[in-house]
Amino acid sequence: MTYVTVVEDSPAGTVENLDKLMSDILPEPDGLAARYAGTVGGKLAIVAIWESRDHAETFMSTQLGPGLRRLLGAAPASPPHTLGIEVEHYYVR
Repeated sequence: MTYVTVVEDSPAGTVENLDKLMSDILPEPDGLAARYAGTVGGKLAIVAIWESRDHAETFMSTQLGPGLRRLLGAAPASPPHTLGIEVEHYYVR
C-alpha cells in the first residue's frame, strides 16, 4: 500500500543540501516513488511517496541517520517530526 511521509523541518536545511544528500551521499532509496521539497517559513519541508510503509521505515531507520551525519558532520540534535500516512484513496490527473 502506498505510504506518504511529510517532514516539516528537515535537518538537511536547504534544497541544495537535500540534493547533495540524496545524490552524492546516499544510494537511491528502495521503494521511493517521488519526492517533493521546498521551503516553508524558512524551513525545509519534504513530502515523499513510497511504495510501502516498510520501504519508508527501512530508509529512515538504516540510511537517513548516517547520511545526515555525513552531510552535517554530526547527528541532528533530534530526529525530525515525520508524519506518515497510509494512503487509502488517491486522485491522479
